[in-house]
Amino acid sequence: MYVVSSNNMEVVDTMKNKGHSMGVAAAVFDDCYFMACDFLHTNFEHCNKEANKVAHELARLAKFSVTRDCFEEPMNNIVTFLINNATVISNE
Repeated sequence: MYVVSSNNMEVVDTMKNKGHSMGVAAAVFDDCYFMACDFLHTNFEHCNKEANKVAHELARLAKFSVTRDCFEEPMNNIVTFLINNATVISNE
């Protein structure tokens, strides 16, 4: 099972509704839903903003950085977010 988490409740609700949307992003939601259907089982869930900071920072860095592999060690820019994210998870 694949779990897709978002801190945007509209996105989560739309994806749970099979990607149906009347908004300006309807085509994007539709494409995302049908791509998710390629997996055996996908669950869409809401997460609080604090739990999504690592993904947000990685997306921001990817937008403005040259591609680079970070398999051995995490990039310095995200270490603090990873530590804070682990703390949030362990306190729940």
